[in-house]
Amino acid sequence: MKDRIKSLGADKQRYITGALLVVALALILLLNSTLLIWFVLGALFVIALRESLAFYSLESAWHFYAWSVLLWISVYFTKTPLYNGLCVLIVYASYIAYNKKLPLKVLLPFLYPTLPFLCIWSVYESFGRLGLICLIVVVACTDIGAYFGGRLFGKTPFSPTSPKKTIEGVIIGVACGTALGSVLCLGITHSFFVAVLVAFCIALSSVFGDLFESYLKREVNLKDSGSIFPGHGGVLDRVDALLFGAVIMLFALSALPLYSEIYFS
Repeated sequence: MKDRIKSLGADKQRYITGALLVVALALILLLNSTLLIWFVLGALFVIALRESLAFYSLESAWHFYAWSVLLWISVYFTKTPLYNGLCVLIVYASYIAYNKKLPLKVLLPFLYPTLPFLCIWSVYESFGRLGLICLIVVVACTDIGAYFGGRLFGKTPFSPTSPKKTIEGVIIGVACGTALGSVLCLGITHSFFVAVLVAFCIALSSVFGDLFESYLKREVNLKDSGSIFPGHGGVLDRVDALLFGAVIMLFALSALPLYSEIYFS
């Protein structure tokens, strides 16, 4: 146990970068400017899109950035980001089918990370700052709980995709994310039962969001998606769990209140 505690101090750069990211995020959320949040998310989206090209063995090309920038501009002026995304997907797929010069796999960056990024924006559009804070807190608590829980108590491997993850760490992480996140989710759902379920779903999905990116990186022999955040890697290394969490959060907040009303009213 003493050796495990000492090993926690070896990640000094990771802690410093993490602290700076927390401060920056807190300031952005405190200002609660729709334009600022849209701009920051958009910048992260474009960087994440560029990082994802390596996962699919695609070369950087102007058309990736053209449709991504136009798509992100469009979501600021409409209330239907997911519909915007689907429209762009149809147009882009039609273009590929028409000229037959691009491989079908160029659509993959649209599925990940583009659609999940649109879900993050949809969370903010639908539930405001509280929704975004809820998502971030659940995912962050799950990640931190899993990291320290795994370092201190981890023994049983969770998945061959990510050998460092342990079942003990995942359980502790999901428990932390659910416990703290349900308090914030209660402000959205106004139902303790639904709040706990939503927080649990977000926490569990965030684990697999991180696992999915680990799988993509291993398939192309990458350690990190990028190097923009010292000690943390690239944008996708930081938001992978958020991407899965946002998708599940939108679904859970739509389905669970209805289920609760039908079966528990």
